[in-house]
Amino acid sequence: MSFFYEPPPRRRKAEVVKEHPPWHGPPDDLLGATVGVEQTVFRSETLVIELASAVAFPENVKFHLRMAARHVEGVNDVWWRRRDLMFGGLHHWGNPDRPLEDETIRFGVRFPDGSKGTTLEEKLDFDDWPPPRPTGPVLRHRGGGGGGGTNSFISGHWDLWLWPLPPPEPFEFAVEWPAFGVPLTFVEIDGTEIAAAAGRARPYWP
Repeated sequence: MSFFYEPPPRRRKAEVVKEHPPWHGPPDDLLGATVGVEQTVFRSETLVIELASAVAFPENVKFHLRMAARHVEGVNDVWWRRRDLMFGGLHHWGNPDRPLEDETIRFGVRFPDGSKGTTLEEKLDFDDWPPPRPTGPVLRHRGGGGGGGTNSFISGHWDLWLWPLPPPEPFEFAVEWPAFGVPLTFVEIDGTEIAAAAGRARPYWP
């Protein structure tokens, strides 16, 4: 008898495929259609936040934001703190167990009917499956962070996921970031092109 022998095959549990609902993120099997938004959300002497583009799907949309910050003479006392915040911005999302901090960047949308969603409410309930359908818009953080820079300049980017698809009319996009001197600011985004682009989303493999 051989000293070494092959172990018996391991019995694997049948994999349960969970189809994520559209308010959780982009569909896995669709290639979204890109729209150039190019809307300045906020601009100051030291910071720019730009809503650069949107990738639209039949039921939802992903927004891509770009940011840039620079050092200006006279604000040296806050530059290094802000620079570190831009690099580590992904760690500064709202925590329901703590008071809202100035370092927490806040994004939000408000539709023409008055319904709204913010990144401070992005935590979804995973205790039940399928998860319950939200009663209002859902805006979720989908990645991003500092993209590089120097001692006097830094850039970054954020991706946000929005469900449901905005209506084909103007809606509001909001940002607030007290630690970076950004007051609550609203800009109007035209949802017409985004809604039209959703109809151009297509499967990766027909």
